[in-house]
Amino acid sequence: MKSPFLHISRSLALKIGLGILIFVAAVFTFALGYLYKHSRDLVKEEAMDRAEQMLNNTELLLMGYLLEVETVTDNAESHIFENLHPDSLLKYSRRTVELSKNFNGCSITMEPGFFPQLDHNFSAYTVRSGDLLETEVEADYNYYAKPWYKAPHDKGEACWIDPYNDYTEEGTLRSPVMITSYCRPIHNAEGKIIGVISTDLSIEWLSRAISAHKPYPNSYCFMLGSDGHYFVHPDHMKLVKESIFKPSDGKKNPEMIALGHEMITGQSGTMTIDLNGETCLVFYRPVSGTPWSIALVCPESDIFAGYNRLSYMLGTLIVIGLLLMFFVCWRLTKHFLQPLHVLAQQARQITDGNYEQELSHSNRTDVVGQLQNSFVSMQNSIHEHITRIQAVNDDLEKSNEKLTAANMLAEEANQRKTIFIHDMSMQIRTPLNLIAGFMQVLRDTYGLLSTEEKDNFTDTMKQNAVTVQRMAHMLFDVSWRGDNKTYDTSKAVYVNEAVEKSIQDFKEKAPHDVRLDYSNALSDSKCIFSNALYLHRILRELLFNAKKFAPKSIVGLHVDIHGDKIRFVIEDNGPGIPREEREHVFEPFVKLDCFTEGLGIGLGLTRQHVTNLGGTIIIDPDYTDGTRIIVEIPDR
Repeated sequence: MKSPFLHISRSLALKIGLGILIFVAAVFTFALGYLYKHSRDLVKEEAMDRAEQMLNNTELLLMGYLLEVETVTDNAESHIFENLHPDSLLKYSRRTVELSKNFNGCSITMEPGFFPQLDHNFSAYTVRSGDLLETEVEADYNYYAKPWYKAPHDKGEACWIDPYNDYTEEGTLRSPVMITSYCRPIHNAEGKIIGVISTDLSIEWLSRAISAHKPYPNSYCFMLGSDGHYFVHPDHMKLVKESIFKPSDGKKNPEMIALGHEMITGQSGTMTIDLNGETCLVFYRPVSGTPWSIALVCPESDIFAGYNRLSYMLGTLIVIGLLLMFFVCWRLTKHFLQPLHVLAQQARQITDGNYEQELSHSNRTDVVGQLQNSFVSMQNSIHEHITRIQAVNDDLEKSNEKLTAANMLAEEANQRKTIFIHDMSMQIRTPLNLIAGFMQVLRDTYGLLSTEEKDNFTDTMKQNAVTVQRMAHMLFDVSWRGDNKTYDTSKAVYVNEAVEKSIQDFKEKAPHDVRLDYSNALSDSKCIFSNALYLHRILRELLFNAKKFAPKSIVGLHVDIHGDKIRFVIEDNGPGIPREEREHVFEPFVKLDCFTEGLGIGLGLTRQHVTNLGGTIIIDPDYTDGTRIIVEIPDR
């Protein structure tokens, strides 16, 4: 029996096949190894970014709950002095809990002997029990030593306190659930503390609300109090009863203890720990304004689950592909190398310089026969090749000219893209800055503003929000350009409803001193088969455009039936559009004046919407007092 190595050494086909296989395998191993490591790092980085973002969102959600408690409590404290009477304090306590279904209770406790007419100390307390609220004057006990009273009283400022079960001196629960409280001291005009107002949140409710947010199936959030006790955790049996330093099962994890020390000391960061034999990434940070810290636990098996499945499938396919490649290479090489000695003899004639000696033609039709006949015709085609080379040179010169023109167009397109992105950023950032500014003013001076000022602020915020929403819709629609998007025109549309909705948008958009000259020859029952959404967007965009270029003037809207079409005429007496630019303005990202509001895509999208509804849009060339645009939609 022949040795396989001897057989391989004598077979050129096997050598070529194995050489190709080894080379391809080496390249694949290096390339895929590098890609595997790089892609795994990217997946981990993306997963960490996602987890960080989820932790940010969870913290924002938590801060929203806490801020709601703080705002209501602060507002209640500011109103207490309006009527400092026991009955009024009972009403304030109840009203505070009524303001949010998330609040568990509220107590307003005055300093000992604050009300001389009472023969005992005074504390107004409201607690939520299911859907019911119970308000009462608490029994006279030493609640001045309770943490919800003592902590803000000693600090002299508002603070959050760790979760607790609130018992009276008789051992009865003030609240049916475990709570955490935001406590604020009440100061009189001289700055002396005269009492404490405390608003409670249910720890079990807060834990469920926070635990509902997780980026991966097996990930979860938990929060630690200042002493390391859990008060947010998916396992509700651990709430407050268990500490990260002293687990209930007695099995201490050094990594968890190190994590606990990092968290209770107000540190933030990422830590890799082993939980129940599984490697997990933990992202943690302190909660602003509280003595607490929040963490997000993400198992690596969840992070790399999809990536690992893809790796197994890819590895299997690579092995199968390499084996098939070797087999095919070996068979093809063996088949085509066998008759090559014939071609070698003919090649020697050319090597010896016998270009004029006629070579014999082959009757074979395979690639070897074609190669042999190619040798025969090679000498006869030298001159033709030289001629063709010259022709190719000419073609290359023309191609270079076309390429230069294409590069110029590409540079122009890149400049237009840059201008558009810059313009889009400015157009979106301006209303967002206005909204953020007015929200800041409302938050900081809400109690000092009149109703009219608040309405003006909210109206302005609404208008700018509508502007951002409109631009977002336009950007979404323009992203579909060229994708052969079709509109559903099978539904009945009442024309006047779309017109009235567009007119309402026109009236709400600034400036408000532009008058609308409106006429309509259609009845309210006029109905066509079209698309209400895009019909409304067509009219709204044209009215907004007319209003933008005709400030402090008149915009006309006239609706009638013209043959088998519904015709809409929108006109203004603004500066108008130059005749040479009337077709150019319908192109995307074109603005005749770069200092005006807008992204330069409104008219282009409008024409796209009109065309997809089966209609036409033109700029009236005979109108010279500004701009008149005529839209006709089929009356189906």
